[in-house]
This record gives sequence, C-alpha cells and structure tokens, in this order.
Amino acid sequence: MKPSQAHVAITALERSKGWKYLHKVMEQEVLSAAMAIAETPDMSVDEINFRRGSIWAAKSLLSLPEKLKLRLENEIALTRDDSGSAPL
Repeated sequence: MKPSQAHVAITALERSKGWKYLHKVMEQEVLSAAMAIAETPDMSVDEINFRRGSIWAAKSLLSLPEKLKLRLENEIALTRDDSGSAPL
C-alpha cells in the first residue's frame, strides 16, 4: 500500500464509529485500571506494575493512528521532495 493510500485509510479509521467506540471503551479501561491501583491498598508491587503496563499499552494503542499518520505524512513529504510532487 502506498503511503498516501495508507494515510487515507488511517484517517478513515480515525473517523469511523467503530474506532470512536473502541477509543471510549479503552479510555474507560485505563481509568478502571488506575482506580484499582488507587483503591486497593494491599495490592502487590507486581500487580501495580502489571496494571501500569496495561495502562501504558492501552494509551499507546489509543495514540497509534495519530502516530501512524504523522509517520506517513513525513514519508509522503520525503517522497514529494524526491520526485517533485506526490499527492496526499
């Protein structure tokens, strides 16, 4: 898939109802994991670290389309510089 096609596909994904729903659910899960850490005084260090890792992974997933679009935009810009013109 060409970078410009991938950019269009990622943009469509971000705007889709499915992604918006997934984003909302993941944000709720992140909040639940954070609250579990805050509300459980006898949680082991391993459990805390596991929950911190799951929060980090969820937040990374939520920002993935944004990061991919930026990378694709940079790749498109580089291609444009090389060939003179490449449509977004």
